[in-house]
Amino acid sequence: MESYMGLAGWAFLPSFVTNVVQSIWYSFKYPVNSAAKPAANTPKYRRHHNRIYCAVVLAYLAYIIVEVDRATPTNCYDLLDLNFHHFSQRQLKTNFRKASLMYHPDKVGHTGAETFVMIRAAHDVLSDPVVKTAYDRFGPDVVACSTCKTVKDHINRGLSSFYTFYVGSGVVLIMMSVLGKGQFGRYWRFIVLFGMAALELAMVTRSKPLFILSWLLPHRVTFEQVAILHQIFISTFIAISQIGPILVPSKEQERGNAKDLIHRLELLTAISNAESIGQLQSVFDVFRGDAECMTQLKRQMGVMALDSRLTQDQLLNETRNSIQRRLLQRKTA
Repeated sequence: MESYMGLAGWAFLPSFVTNVVQSIWYSFKYPVNSAAKPAANTPKYRRHHNRIYCAVVLAYLAYIIVEVDRATPTNCYDLLDLNFHHFSQRQLKTNFRKASLMYHPDKVGHTGAETFVMIRAAHDVLSDPVVKTAYDRFGPDVVACSTCKTVKDHINRGLSSFYTFYVGSGVVLIMMSVLGKGQFGRYWRFIVLFGMAALELAMVTRSKPLFILSWLLPHRVTFEQVAILHQIFISTFIAISQIGPILVPSKEQERGNAKDLIHRLELLTAISNAESIGQLQSVFDVFRGDAECMTQLKRQMGVMALDSRLTQDQLLNETRNSIQRRLLQRKTA
């Protein structure tokens, strides 16, 4: 349920928070009814919106990563206060005895009954080497397998969830590519997905946990590390699909922006032509209805057009003669 809530949050939270933050920022930066305040859908407004949006998405991604680690349920080792990497059977029995006395229903009542049951189950898991190995790699779901007797049986059972996640993720990525959704970085998604599959396969088949993950997540068992990596993978690529087109616009987006710019220039040109025609009409409206003035105006405009043509011809002839003189001087030199 929490993962679905996280996906729903990606759908509307970044846009909602961006609009709120931009509105608050503009209210502080620009006075009320200020002419300098960027209007909606202007290039400056969109530039500010994109920057705030990218910051909000990255902040939300960081929050989800921290929240995934914080919300991970308590494992058997934490219940018995044991070190995941090394502990003795004597220490297991000692810690189990202390925890049982602390949370025994006769001492704490019904409020501690659930914790007492969890403590007994944790002791049963960690006291059996085969079950402990299965639990470390695949979690409590595999421990409940009644037909699994050996480590190999548990691994085969646990790999079913492995196949389900990666086959399902691959199908979703393929469908997104076919439908034209999330095109930014789509090839990298497949590469990282295959890389994660290889990493997880190495994690669940190794006898010891990977050093790098144990260093980054020292208090997390292998199956918890896998679950956290799954959430990080999903959340990171959702974040990249949202801010990627903003940071690195595609050629289609650039062509679309160029078309929008050309459309605005054509619109401004049409408005300018309409204003020029209107101004000319207002100038000549005073002559409308007066035949004598119209005749005189046409005659004057004809003279002006002829003078302009003669001036252009004279300038053209002078330029041609100047070029010919220069060429002649070069030849004689």
